[in-house]
Amino acid sequence: MKHLLIVILLFFMLPALHAQRSVHQQQSEAWAELGALTDAQYDSINHFEAFPTEKRSAAPLQKRVFGYHPYWGGSAWQNYRWELLSDLCYFSYEVDPATGNALTTRNWETAPVIDTALARGVKVHLCVTLFSGHATFFGNPQARQTLTGNLISMILSRGAHGINLDFEAVPSSQQQGLTNYITELSEALHAAIPEAELSIAAPAVNWNNTFDLPAITPWLDLVMIMAYDYYWDGSSMAGPVSGFWPLTSSFNYGVNRSLTYYQSAGVPVSKILLGLPYYGREWPVTANTLPANTTGSGTAIVYRNIRANSSGYYNPSNLYWDYRSFNPYYSYFAGQWRQCFFDDVRSLDAKYDLVNRRDAGGIGIWALGYDNGYPELWDLIEEKFTNPPAGLCSDTIYDSGGPWWSYGASEAYTETIQSAWPGPLTLTFENLSLEAGFDSLWIYDGNSTAAPLLAALSGSDVPPALQSTGNTFTLRWQSDGLNQRAGYALTWNCPTTGTAIQPEPENISLYPNPAGEVISLSAPGPCEVSLFSADGRLLQRTKMRDLTDRMDVSRLKPGIYLLQFSDGKTSISRRFVKL
Repeated sequence: MKHLLIVILLFFMLPALHAQRSVHQQQSEAWAELGALTDAQYDSINHFEAFPTEKRSAAPLQKRVFGYHPYWGGSAWQNYRWELLSDLCYFSYEVDPATGNALTTRNWETAPVIDTALARGVKVHLCVTLFSGHATFFGNPQARQTLTGNLISMILSRGAHGINLDFEAVPSSQQQGLTNYITELSEALHAAIPEAELSIAAPAVNWNNTFDLPAITPWLDLVMIMAYDYYWDGSSMAGPVSGFWPLTSSFNYGVNRSLTYYQSAGVPVSKILLGLPYYGREWPVTANTLPANTTGSGTAIVYRNIRANSSGYYNPSNLYWDYRSFNPYYSYFAGQWRQCFFDDVRSLDAKYDLVNRRDAGGIGIWALGYDNGYPELWDLIEEKFTNPPAGLCSDTIYDSGGPWWSYGASEAYTETIQSAWPGPLTLTFENLSLEAGFDSLWIYDGNSTAAPLLAALSGSDVPPALQSTGNTFTLRWQSDGLNQRAGYALTWNCPTTGTAIQPEPENISLYPNPAGEVISLSAPGPCEVSLFSADGRLLQRTKMRDLTDRMDVSRLKPGIYLLQFSDGKTSISRRFVKL
């Protein structure tokens, strides 16, 4: 038992040894080193605690929620909110590249989570992992045939619904082998089980075009983008695991850009699942700066362990918000400076809104159970995907570079914005810088590009304020392969919003005012809080789920600012002074 406890502690502090291994591979290999454990032992490692009651959503899911269930989750599946899960992907069948047979199936044949998922009406997929030996496998027709036959038999044996290929670190020299096998498997799977689905775990960045998307997309039913590990264990700089926008111009990748890439490459939005992390990553760094260079390997830390804060360092005084990547992080000194980047309700909220605006098929989760004991991530899924997507009453929409960096090359996408208010909406450009005649933005007065055209823009001439006739408008964007610019920042508002100050209610308060580093907020109930500059620019948006909250204003320049509290029905604005 003592030996097991030592191994457990080492696991949670274990830095990955290879810079380019994905979190899927890292965690799979780390857990495999512990050997075959019982569910009780996994539960002990994971600090599993059963919830006394089950919460049910009143409305059905409007998007697919595709969650990976790692075999090391133990009993965590007993706490899944099944009504908020459309697909469970069992991790994993580990391929022997020499034969196609399984090195292990991790108890797929008997795992009770599969029976429970099927009984709850959740689709079940078998994840197949191949992290090395690609040339050996793709070059062996018998191994490919064996794997295909095994997978079809295993799907039939459990009454499951699909296969998910998690083939990672595939060298560019094996592009054609990968394409050929996806084609072979798709043909065989759909011939044997016509209603079955074939999906892939696709890289956040398609290095060297190893995944030939035009060739493989027709053979796939779902493309789950692993929109995480932009900064990995071996990164020379600490940064967001899943930043909404790029942290720096030199490493110009983020969630928005990854989704845009797959859309622009011709993957139908209905097939796209935006995979997001329920884990963070911590690095030792040189200083309390952003960005900061790392001085050692990073460590993956699951969401529940960050929230539990057993170390004491994940506390509000050490919590920061990076406006460039739109991501939270902790920075603290414990013998040396350390930084931990992760995702919370606020950062995931923005990504879920993007899924809704782009009308993507849904989201993916790596991994189910990593939030066990903290229900807010389930609550956010319910909020965003069981009701028609609708923003409250104002927002600022940016291109894929966000407010700081230029948009990307050869991009093409459409997104639709809908307010919870009946409209009309006022649309005002804060910034417009496009390559004239080559990069264009079209705005339509409705929920598709078939609606009346409000504006067709190219160049840098900012148009006067536009107004929709209803509560919905659509953007269509296209850029060519050369000469990117700063892009666009488009703010939309309901007619009831603005910077006018309403009479101060006694149940909304700010303290202190004037404010220094942090301002305390109180409100009568859950609401959305928007921070505006004196000239009306939206700087920050957050959600108050409790009656009190704190907002870090340390990075604001001295001056006058406005906080707007909105519960979706009424909006109250308050001014404060930043010292």
